[in-house]
Amino acid sequence: MKQLAAVSADGCPVSAYDEGDGQAAVIIVGGAGDDGRGQARLAAKLTSTNRVLRLIRRQYRTDLAAWRPVNVTDEAADVVALARTADRPCYLFGHSSGGVIALEAALTAPESFAALAVFEPPVDLGETPLPPATATHAARQAIDAGRPGRAIEIFARDLVKVPRPAARLARLLALSPRFRNGLIPGMVSDQEALDRLGGRSAAYGTIRQHVLLVTGAKSPEHLRRSTEQLHSVLPFSDIVRMDSAGHAGPITSTRDLAELLAADIEAHAAG
Repeated sequence: MKQLAAVSADGCPVSAYDEGDGQAAVIIVGGAGDDGRGQARLAAKLTSTNRVLRLIRRQYRTDLAAWRPVNVTDEAADVVALARTADRPCYLFGHSSGGVIALEAALTAPESFAALAVFEPPVDLGETPLPPATATHAARQAIDAGRPGRAIEIFARDLVKVPRPAARLARLLALSPRFRNGLIPGMVSDQEALDRLGGRSAAYGTIRQHVLLVTGAKSPEHLRRSTEQLHSVLPFSDIVRMDSAGHAGPITSTRDLAELLAADIEAHAAG
């Protein structure tokens, strides 16, 4: 598959899967545990009328040790570098932590993005109770002790707040070398980066682009509430609830989400 290369503000190499063609470029930023491949089905449903770039997040690249630790603002700069390399009106979509990156990119270079959409970004707005720092610390301790299965269970149960049986089942992901050596440690680092970012209510109130907020009726309550509160902060935003979706909606309810995004791209970024 074709890839687009760029260079971020700090000199870090940026890479994205590059598919389709069209007047608008759509940049997709995946959430925790997504190294660019997790949003392939969503991208495929948008490529008939758009050029779609799926960021390979530096948080999940094992070849960039010189650029660690990775902050949210670093990955936002990577998105800006992609937008400038694409050299056309850009529409930006981010899922979960990728949604926070999308919002930060819009703050960093508002001229680079015609509009954006985010699916349940875990933002700190100072209102919704955040996952306890002790949970992130416990997940980091498990990684450092060579127990990635334990780390992903803590991440799923205490940070994402999925039911305990599903969190225990998530331990099986550690059997895969791809998850054990890269994605699970990256997920813990991802959460640490969100913790370092801190409160963003005042900053996001300055975003002037249209922002489509998407949440799932089956998602954990704290993520739905956070998305609703973000709607009250962003001056030019709409909010849509997907009744069939949970937090993994971009992966499990791809067709419905793609239809929402396609309509929003046509309204705000196609011309």
